[in-house]
Amino acid sequence: MSDIIKTGLRLFIITAIAAVCMGITNLATKGPIEEQRIANANLAKQTVLPQADEFTEVGIMTEIAEKESAKIVEINAGKASNDIVGYTFKVITRGFGGDMEVIVGINSDNQVESIQIGVHSETPGLGTKTQDDSFMDQYKGKSADNILSVTKNSPGDSEIQAVSGATVTSDAVTNGVNLASQYYSEVLQSGGGENEAVKDN
Repeated sequence: MSDIIKTGLRLFIITAIAAVCMGITNLATKGPIEEQRIANANLAKQTVLPQADEFTEVGIMTEIAEKESAKIVEINAGKASNDIVGYTFKVITRGFGGDMEVIVGINSDNQVESIQIGVHSETPGLGTKTQDDSFMDQYKGKSADNILSVTKNSPGDSEIQAVSGATVTSDAVTNGVNLASQYYSEVLQSGGGENEAVKDN
């Protein structure tokens, strides 16, 4: 057997062993990774609607849940003692660096309870400041009936003060909150999200 064939055979065996090892590693880590993803998602929902002790996913009316700059991809009814105390929304909105997740909680008092920023690609030190409590807390208590806008000056009742140097990101977050609020007001406030007719088709 020539040296070339021997070398090729060795490389084939090494590659095959490496492939098997990678496959085993993938199988071993897939479960824990998925469990961690679910845990993070549940934590986000609990954070934006803390009065709920369980969450049930409801259907989405796509014609209302999507706009040019934002799209609702998941809605959950938050319940306490089997009573609905609000809803959580996962919204994908267009930021400066690309798509970003905004998690919005709206309570049964028709107010934004809280928001969280999920996965994003915003500029460190600028767009990432939208994750600071000082920015996110501005949304707390805002009426779901109002359309919010972003300002660089002192904000009014229906305004959010932009992060300095990150107006596009601030707009993106606000667009996500506005879409969630609109959907809540037009569909869920009347209990529509609990009906089969609301299921996405």
